[in-house]
Amino acid sequence: MKFENILVIFITLEHTEHTYDVAFELAKKFNSKITFLKCVIESHPTFGFFRTKKEKESHKKELQEAEKSLHEIEDLAKKFDVSINTLVESVESFPDFLVSYVEENHPDLLIIDSHSLDEVEHQDHKVTIHKIFQEISCPLLTLK
Repeated sequence: MKFENILVIFITLEHTEHTYDVAFELAKKFNSKITFLKCVIESHPTFGFFRTKKEKESHKKELQEAEKSLHEIEDLAKKFDVSINTLVESVESFPDFLVSYVEENHPDLLIIDSHSLDEVEHQDHKVTIHKIFQEISCPLLTLK
């Protein structure tokens, strides 16, 4: 099987070098393009219908940090001579967003970074993996 388009997804704010090293190695082997996707989940509003100024600022800061971390990966990709695309998305439901993104973009391989999950993130990860198995027909590689 040839993996022309690889989608690497980061579930947590922090990620390990192992994940993008594996992606870079696969991309070099198969002459693939990689898309690194980082989703920042919008928290539910404290007051039900609207977000406070503090919540908006916090979310904006998370998005900026995600962008910064992906720019660092872009620099590494240049060293490996690998073609990549980076994308940061603000989402309400990660599994639903992921399913629609995969259906629209048709990656040949899905790599999910799932290291250092806390208990809540671990449960969310289980839900995400379950949804992937139910709704996406794409090879999946989960890395810790």
